[in-house]
Amino acid sequence: MPVVKDRLTTAQWILERNLAWIAAADAKVAIIVTINVAMLGGLAGTFGWSDAHRSCWAYGACMMAAILSGSGVFCAAMAMFPRTDGPKQSLLFSVPVAFMTLSDYQAALKDRSDEQLLEDWAGQVHRNAEIAKSKFEWVRVAMIWSFLGAPAWIIAIGVMLSK
Repeated sequence: MPVVKDRLTTAQWILERNLAWIAAADAKVAIIVTINVAMLGGLAGTFGWSDAHRSCWAYGACMMAAILSGSGVFCAAMAMFPRTDGPKQSLLFSVPVAFMTLSDYQAALKDRSDEQLLEDWAGQVHRNAEIAKSKFEWVRVAMIWSFLGAPAWIIAIGVMLSK
């Protein structure tokens, strides 16, 4: 039995690390969205202020900056999209637990052996690793779009303020 208890403890530790990775992705999303929204707001303000200075270059650069920054915001939103699909019979994953009554959950938890709990923990660790991977993929793409949008934004602002 001590071996299973040790493995349960290890699985809990791994799950906590996965949850920390998910939280780190969420924190990066906040920064990405803030920067992109600020750039879009500055672009809109400059565009509205510089009526006389709009050229084809200004329109093109503004469109490119808006599309790239908007794509960054979209990808960041996809990183935050809730992922509620997971193990259907889990006593750890919140969705199936929420569909149980308290007394059913307490009874199921009491009836599970350590081996069954270890299997449940392993499923939860795996699902959260998948969630973290998906979130970081979206964060990565959001950062790429945002980095590509910054030069277009600088050019757009510069063109509109150049005259």
